[in-house]
Amino acid sequence: MEAEMMNLDFSKEAESLPSESDLLPGPSERYKLYILFLHVYSPVMYTLYEVDMPLHPPPLSAVQDDKIRNPRPLTRILQLKTGKYADDMCCVQLGSMLYFLGGENLDIDDPYIDEDVKKELAVRDLFPKDVYCFELANDHNYRELKASTAMNCGKASPLAFVADEKIYVIGCSRWDSDENFAYFEMFDPKVDNWIILPNPPPLIRNVNTLWVGHVVVGRKALFTALLPHETERLYCFDLDTHKWANTSIPDYLGHFSGDTQFVGRRLYGFQYEKVAALVPLEEEEEEKEEEVEEEEEEEEAEDKELQQLFKHHRLHQVSEEMGMDAIFNVPPQVQYSASLLHLGKMYFCYVRTGMPPHPDPNFGNGFVTGNDKKRFISTVIFQAVRETYEKNGTRFSKANFLHSEHYEVNTPFPNRGFLQGCYVLGSEENKILDKMHQQKVAEVEKLTQTVREL
Repeated sequence: MEAEMMNLDFSKEAESLPSESDLLPGPSERYKLYILFLHVYSPVMYTLYEVDMPLHPPPLSAVQDDKIRNPRPLTRILQLKTGKYADDMCCVQLGSMLYFLGGENLDIDDPYIDEDVKKELAVRDLFPKDVYCFELANDHNYRELKASTAMNCGKASPLAFVADEKIYVIGCSRWDSDENFAYFEMFDPKVDNWIILPNPPPLIRNVNTLWVGHVVVGRKALFTALLPHETERLYCFDLDTHKWANTSIPDYLGHFSGDTQFVGRRLYGFQYEKVAALVPLEEEEEEKEEEVEEEEEEEEAEDKELQQLFKHHRLHQVSEEMGMDAIFNVPPQVQYSASLLHLGKMYFCYVRTGMPPHPDPNFGNGFVTGNDKKRFISTVIFQAVRETYEKNGTRFSKANFLHSEHYEVNTPFPNRGFLQGCYVLGSEENKILDKMHQQKVAEVEKLTQTVREL
């Protein structure tokens, strides 16, 4: 493996974290949050909700408690029936547009497909190439799901992300695919075309592999793959050279579940259902680490490059101080799932959704729902700050609580399932600031590369 393939630089980034004593004031504009939910064992497969998110000083504790006791009703803006669209589609946001793609078509005899949908179904590919788009910026009266340019090949259990204003989508391994099957593609909206990218290494293609997470760091996309009878493995794709590389995954990175986000020299995600961050150690701690490393045996070159990336980073849980206990102060929920979304400028939104527990807490060991047609959705907005500390052997990263809301959804059909994704639209001012930030990051990366060459 070429050394430059793993040259992922944590050392510089234009966006810095505020300190606890110098917190950034909450912006006055409002965000629109979009929550996509995947239903199981239901005649409805996907539901999209829209939530208004103001950013202002946190409310009093009594107000927060009242919101938990009396969650607001929430209605859908999009609902897709089971069978009419593929199961396990992924959804990705590009600008103000949501793209739905990939997945697997259900058998026409599936018991959860309504009869009116069955009448519309014809012979279809098991893994469809279809792509659909949904414009969030449109007036709600004119929003509808529309067909977009199809992919070259269908994608099983796909994972998608956006980089360079293009959509990248990768599918999991398929036993019935031939050597020319395209697992990995890129959509360029400027030319309205899907471009086939190099397939992942043969090790991935020839076994039953599931992509379980990803993060974009600089010009590299890191993918976490779950292989049979193995621990998770990390693979890297260079966005410039379009080349693949792989290495063993560091243990602490493997503790992250789902997608992670690289912001302010840190990785943010979930560790065992708790918000966590992979944080750089202080300089004096780095020096101690280097002394120990000098005594260790030499590692293989391809592993050492990636270990170099994370050698001065350690996993931190987000502290419950500074009002962050709001993440856990939500209506009682079972069968819940969560998502973490970066809003820009170090603001994050934590989304958690679950169902009310059975009235008898001892029934089913507390994991049985009391009403399978009711669901709670809670959102918590916070700002990441620089300070960290250690307590009882656990490292913590501080964050400043800003705002939370709680909603209740009632449906005529079973509401089981989990979060499929969360997306956001901000003000025009935010879009301009984000673009300026991206330009600064690009300038820093270019300068860093020049210094390395010298």
